[in-house]
Amino acid sequence: MLNDKQLDVLIEGIRKASEIILTFYKNSSLSIETKEDHSPVTEADTASHDYLAALLEREFPGIPLISEEASKPGYDIRKNWEYCWILDPLDGTKEFIAQNDEFAINLALVHKDRPVFGIIAIPAKELIYYGAKGKGSWKLFPDGTFQRLPIFKSDYKKTKNLIALISRSHSGDKEKEFVKILEAKGWKVEIQPTGSSYKHVILAEGAAHLYAKPGKCWEWDTAPGQIILEEAGGSVVRMDDGTPLVYNKENLLNPDLIMWAPGVIIPL
Repeated sequence: MLNDKQLDVLIEGIRKASEIILTFYKNSSLSIETKEDHSPVTEADTASHDYLAALLEREFPGIPLISEEASKPGYDIRKNWEYCWILDPLDGTKEFIAQNDEFAINLALVHKDRPVFGIIAIPAKELIYYGAKGKGSWKLFPDGTFQRLPIFKSDYKKTKNLIALISRSHSGDKEKEFVKILEAKGWKVEIQPTGSSYKHVILAEGAAHLYAKPGKCWEWDTAPGQIILEEAGGSVVRMDDGTPLVYNKENLLNPDLIMWAPGVIIPL
């Protein structure tokens, strides 16, 4: 587990990566390319990856890295790893390009197949969230003060009101179908489109109730949000059997999943 000095290194590192990303933000000459999967990648993604990959290699030698923006070792190699980092150096590239402030940096430390530490930065809002196994989850403000998560407590069982987050740029009919299932069970559902892993920390704060993601979603999209949510009292589980997501799998795609805010779970 990470000690206080290592935590400080990671907080300062993700803060610096946020500053690097913001140097490209709202830049009319931003270079944008399209990857093989047709998703966009910018020079901000690359610059953040390069900085954080070098930081992790220097400060945590011997712990390998899985990053969205780098080649991935084969599973024959990865399956032998006890620890690894999982990184998305700019989560929500479409939000970054759209300039709506809802993009993030995701970094998690995985032990065997479960995240034990996660940190998410929201650069445009100057916020950092992190959680460590057995240590709770925390929100770090620009002035250096901390607040333990969750912040808000819901009376959803009495009101029957739910706030359901959906992806601002990647939602579809399956998310709408899930909302209809909740409504058929008597819940009044307010849909709140939100970008990137910003959704995960909104849930960890207790400011919304759930986020359902049936469809394409990668391990680097969810790993830090999972431990932050779990340590705040929430959960990230498979839709099919309700078990927690696992990581560093042979296929790095996640199964259909649902994230529950602290203290919230609804039988489906």
